[in-house]
Amino acid sequence: MYKDIREDIYKEKLVYTYLSFISQKLRVGIIGGGKAGYLKSKSFLSRGCRVEVLSINFIDEFYSLKDIKLIKGEYKKEFIKDKHLIIIATDDNNKNLEIKRDCDEEFKIYIFTSNFLEGMAVTPVQGELNNISFALSTKGANPKGSLILESKIYSLLKNYDDFIGYSSCLREKAKLIKENKSQIITFICSEDFKYIYEKGKDKVVMELFFGKEIVSKLY
Repeated sequence: MYKDIREDIYKEKLVYTYLSFISQKLRVGIIGGGKAGYLKSKSFLSRGCRVEVLSINFIDEFYSLKDIKLIKGEYKKEFIKDKHLIIIATDDNNKNLEIKRDCDEEFKIYIFTSNFLEGMAVTPVQGELNNISFALSTKGANPKGSLILESKIYSLLKNYDDFIGYSSCLREKAKLIKENKSQIITFICSEDFKYIYEKGKDKVVMELFFGKEIVSKLY
């Protein structure tokens, strides 16, 4: 029985394409001053995005947010012109569909909060370590399920965080070395090198493989 239920959830198979935006450069326009708009505003502000919200009315929680621009008024198409990402979050479905049409005409990326299938994008659960950031979504609109997975993935990636930071520094230096550049990068970005690094033998092993003269340029 459960198999049949899962097969009937969506007629089309969902496929996501992920991009990592540089938050400080991302201009987000949110239309709607209710709870959905507030939660999206809080989320994008926490990532350092530039956020503007347009609405006739705002719930009180909006006024506790910092570094946000609140605009009181009716929706007009001009609002979306200078934004990269649009969040459609009003309680008027006809208005939401109008904004959706405008976004399609202007080639904007947009999120439709009342029905994610109407939008172009979803906001994934995000996790952050010192040297790794990651995002994940479920295909069946299950945010609490995503949170369960986020904690599992965080625990796994925590074991790699220091090594990723270390190997990233070596990789940048290796890019400046003409001799054996690709071989060095392949070698340091591997599970074997992670094991060697954790044993404290990374430099010794590198010298055995590539010679002291080349390794001196990395350390």
